[in-house]
Amino acid sequence: MKKLTAWVLALAGVLGLAGCFGPGAGTNPYQGLTTEEISAATVQLQPPDKTLLVEELDQLVALLQELVIYEEDPSYTEYAGQAVTVQLTMSDGSQTSVTEYSPFLIIDGVGYRTEYEPCEALNRYANELLNSEDAVVVLEQPPVLTVVSDETAMTALLGTYSWQRKNADGSVTSVEADSPHPLDCKELLSPPLETAEATAALRFTEEPDEIVSVQCWRDSHWSDTSAAGEDVAYSGTAIDLRSGGYVYEIVARWDSDSGYGGTARYSFYITAEQDP
Repeated sequence: MKKLTAWVLALAGVLGLAGCFGPGAGTNPYQGLTTEEISAATVQLQPPDKTLLVEELDQLVALLQELVIYEEDPSYTEYAGQAVTVQLTMSDGSQTSVTEYSPFLIIDGVGYRTEYEPCEALNRYANELLNSEDAVVVLEQPPVLTVVSDETAMTALLGTYSWQRKNADGSVTSVEADSPHPLDCKELLSPPLETAEATAALRFTEEPDEIVSVQCWRDSHWSDTSAAGEDVAYSGTAIDLRSGGYVYEIVARWDSDSGYGGTARYSFYITAEQDP
C-alpha cells in the first residue's frame, strides 16, 4: 500500500472513519503535508479531460491541508459532475491521488464524505490553473480530431503518430504508435459522413501548430494500399472535399513548447454529393 494512503487509513482508524461517527468528527488527512515531501504534482480535470503540470506547489499544498473527510462512502459512482484529481509523486518515489468530486473525496480509490468549502476551493484552483496563460497541459497522446460538414460531425480515426510529453518530474516520455493504412480501415471508417457541402472543418481539441498535408483516395481503392493519394487543398483548418466517396488523411504537427508535441495522422471517410 502506498505510504500516504497508509497514513490516511491510519488516521481513519484512530478517528473511526469506517462509518461510526457523524459530521463534526472529520479529520484533515493532508494536514501535515509539506511541499518538501512532494517531488512532482499534476491536476486533471474531467471534463474537459485535461491534465496540467503544477509548477508552484505552495497553493496546492495549502488547499490539500484544508480538506476534511468523514465516513467512507462508495456512492460517489452514482454522481455526475466535474472531477478534479491531484496526482502526487512523493520524494520517496511513492504516489498517491486525491479526487475532489463534491460531496466526496476519493483518496487512492476510497471514497469519503467531505466538507463542501475546501472541495470547492480545490475545484476553483484547478479551473483557474486550466484557464491561466501559463497553464502547462499534459497530453498522453495526440488531440482528438472532429470533422464537421453540413452540420454533421464525426470523430476522425487516429492513426500512426510520434508523440512526446513532459512528465510531472520533468522527464520526457516518447511514444511511437503505428497503424494500418487508411485504405485497410474500411470497417473502422464506415459508414461515411454524408454531406452536400464542398468543404469540411477540422476541429482539434488542441489546435495544431501546422497542418502538414491532406490527401485522399477514392473509396473504390479500399484495401489497395499501393494506390497513390491525391493532394487536397486546404486553408487553415478547412479542407476542400471531392465529389463522391473519398477516404481522407490529415497529417498534423504540434510543437513541444507547451509540454507535449509530435506528429499525428488522422483519417475519415466522406461522401460528398455536391451540386453541379
